[in-house]
Amino acid sequence: MSKFKYLYIDDENDESVTAIRDGFVDEGIIDIDVEQPMNFKEQIKDLSTKLKDYDGLILDFRLNQNMQLDVAYNAPSIAQELRMAVSEPEMNLKSLPIILCSTDERMRATYDADKTSHDLFDYKFLKGDEPDWERFSKKLNSLANGYKWLNEKSRTIEDILQREDIYNFDPRITDKFKDPENKVIAYDYAHFVIKEIFNHPGALIKERLLASRLGVNIDASGDDWNALKQHLSPFRFSGLFNDGWERWWMDKINSFFKEVSKGKRLTNLNAIQRVEILKEAFSLKNLKEAEPIECCVSSNFWTICEETKLPLDPIEGFKVFQSDDLKPWQEPKYLSFYAIAIEGIKKKGLKPHFSENEKIQLMKDSFK
Repeated sequence: MSKFKYLYIDDENDESVTAIRDGFVDEGIIDIDVEQPMNFKEQIKDLSTKLKDYDGLILDFRLNQNMQLDVAYNAPSIAQELRMAVSEPEMNLKSLPIILCSTDERMRATYDADKTSHDLFDYKFLKGDEPDWERFSKKLNSLANGYKWLNEKSRTIEDILQREDIYNFDPRITDKFKDPENKVIAYDYAHFVIKEIFNHPGALIKERLLASRLGVNIDASGDDWNALKQHLSPFRFSGLFNDGWERWWMDKINSFFKEVSKGKRLTNLNAIQRVEILKEAFSLKNLKEAEPIECCVSSNFWTICEETKLPLDPIEGFKVFQSDDLKPWQEPKYLSFYAIAIEGIKKKGLKPHFSENEKIQLMKDSFK
């Protein structure tokens, strides 16, 4: 089976570019061709023809740093032009994933502050000292495969989510795809899945959040956590891009637990009670309950600390600042007091929402 191939455009032609190409190619999951940018008009004309032979495009954020090239634009300009061209039939250009890469400093200084650019890219990664090439490759492979599937024929929102019972969760999530007058292209579905339901907890949740809501300490539970996940496999998301992003349906998890607990609700139980029910139901004697993070007391976990990735009761947490406004069905992310005031936040770009500052200060004062 042939590999998906990406075109990577970067204004530099040095070891950093070679390292990125080799990092992907060495994983053996996708192939990469590298080119330098042209002037804007020539670049669009070239891509309009060339991209027919590629499954995705990777753009360095700053394309105008090489003074030897006649380039006066950056990645968002190219991405926007291509997104617009796809909706014009005469261009005969297929939808495909567009990936952004750059150094952390450049990304934070310009891209993070420009919200209008965020919707143009399916995924972004940083040029770092130790990139996770396997993880990046799997996601880019998933994106290329998903776009290929989307381009094959017209799809419905039920196809995208691989669920016929979408009435079971907030109807506002899928309303925009129910209007027959609303023309939907492949990118619309891709953007919806990645940006609106993968990147924020809500209808779908990640593994760490799943464990938190079940009250489980993943690391201490060993093989029993994997055994429990096998029981939960029917509730795993099987729709678009599922091979690159592992998620679970929260409404199905709630129903599952209510059934095995004979009517009890997760939200009414603490971690010990949740884990005892699961241990008894599936004979998982080594399944261990999670304990509160330092400075916390509650084990009524429903979220995680974004710094430590440990279970957290939202009542004891502090909302994270997020550059994009949350949709009604999306849940906020949280930080623990321990991460903010004791361990310190090491993850770049992660910080509490400004509305939490007074509450944080009161907590600090109480520990003096």
